[in-house]
Amino acid sequence: MIGVDWIVDLLATAREELRERIQPQLAPEDRYVAAMIGRAMQIAGRELALGAAMRERERQALAGLFDDPAGELEALRRQLVRAIREGAFDARRGELEAALAMRVAARLAITDPDYR
Repeated sequence: MIGVDWIVDLLATAREELRERIQPQLAPEDRYVAAMIGRAMQIAGRELALGAAMRERERQALAGLFDDPAGELEALRRQLVRAIREGAFDARRGELEAALAMRVAARLAITDPDYR
């Protein structure tokens, strides 16, 4: 995504300053709050850096499930919910699981990349 690299760098620098210079000076009960703020900044940076590509991968996976290469992500998500409720994937469970696993892995790459 054009134009977000500097924002990602800015968030990383601000987070580092928070963690290295400000957080150690805080009262113990406030350090936890500062750590949560730092974590939110880290997640926001990864979302800016990776989010668009992850959403496009999800869109492509869902478009493949429905043979709709031009489908928009939100519409495909709604279609997926309806199809699951109607049992449309009962015979194609493996394809559905692969698409859902990819979505979960993409979200974890942003929210918690160290998750195992």
